Amino acid sequence: MKQTRFIPIENCGLQVREAQEGQAESRVVEGMPIMFGRRSINLTPRNEEREVYEVLEPGCITRELIEQSDIVLNLNHSNKVTDVLGRCRNGNGTLSLELRGDHVECSCELPNTNNANDTLELMRRGDITGMSFAFEDDWQDRENGVSYERTGELHDGKEVWLRHVKRITGLYDVAIVTHPAYEQTSVATRELSDSIDKTIDEQLKQERMAEEEQKTREVQEEQERKEREALEEQERKERERIARQNLMRQRARVINQEIDNLFV
Repeated sequence: MKQTRFIPIENCGLQVREAQEGQAESRVVEGMPIMFGRRSINLTPRNEEREVYEVLEPGCITRELIEQSDIVLNLNHSNKVTDVLGRCRNGNGTLSLELRGDHVECSCELPNTNNANDTLELMRRGDITGMSFAFEDDWQDRENGVSYERTGELHDGKEVWLRHVKRITGLYDVAIVTHPAYEQTSVATRELSDSIDKTIDEQLKQERMAEEEQKTREVQEEQERKEREALEEQERKERERIARQNLMRQRARVINQEIDNLFV
């Protein structure tokens, strides 16, 4: 499922590169649309029992993925031609994407189009809110793709979970976002929230089943232990009984021998 994530401007560092002295105003925009190792916003805002935050693990995006992808820099994830600002196809193009230790860095010289010019003006005025990116993760692989962790934390009385993304399989666009609040009310966001809730509920169900199976095994093991100890006790008593009988027979033979000796 294609997903989007918002990075606020104070984190993504979105800016227009400063022009060097004596040169015309720069048209190069720079930013960090993808951040590793940081918690996202709550992905399940409608859930009354828990909050789920996503963490993109270092290594979830590889240089090979970037070089095999067709990634567009656009406005608000729009597919309109007029909203395209740059493109990185198979690692080359007007959009530059560099994989760093804790983020992906982008750089693009914007074209001389109406929307690009408006975007530059809005960025210089400080009216742009941040960046976002669209991707697909390997959510079906619960071990190496996406895993869920119960942190033991509480926030506003809700249980806090982490969604660890370990492998991203598709990277589609990075976007300059004018109003990220709309992303939180989108159909795709609600579908993702429902999908996360369903996955966690299934994990909890499996954990409960595993706990019940473990308890059943422990009860069975305890019963087997008691039966084994009872059998061992029974065998011990039987050995003691046989030993006593043998001792009595031995004593009887000794007494009989002594009696026989008296009459010799």
